[in-house]
Amino acid sequence: MKILIANTSHSRYAGIICDTIEESAKVRGTGIARRTPDYIINKMEKANAVIALDGDKFAGFCYIETWSHDRYVANSGLIVHPDYRNQGLAKKIKEVIFEHSRKKYHQATIFGIITGLALRKINYELGYQ
Repeated sequence: MKILIANTSHSRYAGIICDTIEESAKVRGTGIARRTPDYIINKMEKANAVIALDGDKFAGFCYIETWSHDRYVANSGLIVHPDYRNQGLAKKIKEVIFEHSRKKYHQATIFGIITGLALRKINYELGYQ
C-alpha cells in the first residue's frame, strides 16, 4: 500500500473517489458534501490531496481546504474504500495529510473536519485538540 501526494497522474481516480464518498455518506447517514470529479482533480493539480493505492487500485483519499489566504487549513474529505476499511488505513492517510499540510502551509492553523466518532478518535490520537 502506498500513500502519495496526489497529482494529475491520479485524476483517473476522481470518479471512484466521488462515488465512494457519496456511498459512504448514504450508508452512514452523514451530511458529507458531494464533490465533483473536477473538484477532486483540482485538489490533485494543486498537490492538496493524498491518495492511497494498492497497486493501481484506489484504497483511500483525503484533501486539504484552505481559506483566508492560506491562514487556515482543514484536512477534509477522508474516505477509505470499503475493501480497505478496518485495517488502520484511515489513520495512516490522516498522518500523511497532516504532515503534508504542516510542510506546505507551515504558518497556518490546521484542523480536521469530522463527522463521526471513529474519525474523532483518530484525530485525538494524532494530536488534534
